[in-house]
Amino acid sequence: MKNDKSLFKYTMDIKNEYIKKSPPLSKTLYDGKINVIHNALGTHHFISRVQGNKLKAKNEIRVASMFKSVPQDFLEMIVVHELAHFKEKEHNKAFYKLCEHMQASYHQVEFDLRLYLTHVDLYGKIKEWS
Repeated sequence: MKNDKSLFKYTMDIKNEYIKKSPPLSKTLYDGKINVIHNALGTHHFISRVQGNKLKAKNEIRVASMFKSVPQDFLEMIVVHELAHFKEKEHNKAFYKLCEHMQASYHQVEFDLRLYLTHVDLYGKIKEWS
């Protein structure tokens, strides 16, 4: 998933397979402003606006740009995590159960990703993944 269009399709495929009844997703894109070492891996946004007498809702997922060049399991974990927030707002038992439902190895991949990010912080990117 090297561009926003393919990331959106990838996200929609996962959403449609596991959480069809969640609110519709307006946009999924890579965001170069997300600092993964000191901030977040991805973000989700619930945007509501009043247009006339109607309330318009938009749901967006933004993924840190560095995830364009990592193993697919890492990207899947981030997408699964952000999608789970559309059904479960808090990081609680139900949230993590939903994450595991969408990606059976969710906890292991999250651990591996944290190790990778520690390596990036200390030594820089792993060359073979770039």
